[in-house]
Amino acid sequence: MTLYKVLIVGAGGMLAAAVESTLSPVFGVTALSKEQLDITNRDAVIKAIDSIKPNVLINTAAYTNADECEKNREIAMQTNGTAVGYLAQAAQAIGARIIHVSTDYIFDGEKQGQYAEDDNPNPLSVYGQSKLMGEQELMRFTDNYLIIRTQWMFGENRNNFVSAIIKLAREKDEVIVVDDQYGSPTYTKDVAGIIKWFVEHDQVKGQVFHFSNEGIVSRFGFAEEILKLAGIKTKLVPVNTSAFTRPAQRPHNSALDKAKIKRVTGASIRPWQEALYEYIKNTGGI
Repeated sequence: MTLYKVLIVGAGGMLAAAVESTLSPVFGVTALSKEQLDITNRDAVIKAIDSIKPNVLINTAAYTNADECEKNREIAMQTNGTAVGYLAQAAQAIGARIIHVSTDYIFDGEKQGQYAEDDNPNPLSVYGQSKLMGEQELMRFTDNYLIIRTQWMFGENRNNFVSAIIKLAREKDEVIVVDDQYGSPTYTKDVAGIIKWFVEHDQVKGQVFHFSNEGIVSRFGFAEEILKLAGIKTKLVPVNTSAFTRPAQRPHNSALDKAKIKRVTGASIRPWQEALYEYIKNTGGI
């Protein structure tokens, strides 16, 4: 029996590490970092994917610093947009399926309630615009794809909101956190688990899915739970987003509706608090 081959692009990132750890015991996994494969180089992408010939290509590579994207629009659009088209073309050429990770930032945050997969995108930032372009490029070049939009990720192997809050709380007497941005914190381990399900069920394709841990909270509420679980007593100060001057505009409400993914996969998605507890227990939040 030929071993099912999976190629992960974006190795070294927080999500890629979780996906590789989850899939490696089951599949033949190759993971390529930015240094090993520059996805903005079309010829290099086509050569690498044709050489490896994976059954599934998982794209976790992205330029994710929203504020830096505002300053480096061309790089953001190339990395998060045009390059996804290169990956799609290369996957299509060898008959591979591509699973692409996208973001809640494609929405403007003005909806009352949770965003469904077919809600109209209206990104507020270059990061959101570039990720939307990536989705469009993917659909333009292949129909053998899955898009998984997620949000507010935390996980091992990389700095994230959880590790940042804990670091600040250990260094300062008080920490200021915005209290008017709402979403669902999401553990990379749980995203990796749902990606594994899709790898195993190759009949599901040509669709967009939303995934996050269950429950909606503000950034401030998220920070409160982080410090509680970490046993840190530092004072938290809630402020409006307007109190911060940052290059990239953030959506105020980007909570994602997960009814579709639960219906299709049968997954039982755990609350973000439970996922956060496991992460902090395993890592100390670092």
